[in-house]
Amino acid sequence: MPWRTLMLGAASIASLVTSNLMMSQPAEARPACYYIARDPGGNMMADGHAWAAKKSWACNRAERRCNRELERKRRHGKAGRGSCQRVTNY
Repeated sequence: MPWRTLMLGAASIASLVTSNLMMSQPAEARPACYYIARDPGGNMMADGHAWAAKKSWACNRAERRCNRELERKRRHGKAGRGSCQRVTNY
């Protein structure tokens, strides 16, 4: 009986330690990208931010979001000339 109790206790401790180690790992960082459209005065007109599995996918998605917002504002007359530029230190 004590042998069986000892084995069950050791197995439960091992499973607790294993699950604790698995849960304490940091989440895998996904690449992100950020685009901003500014007017000649330096004011931000539109922006686009995205995460993805690859940096190029994130940048393509962020640029599309920025361009979409900028075109929407141009159609409504709320934005002038300008284009989306990637923020490099993000």
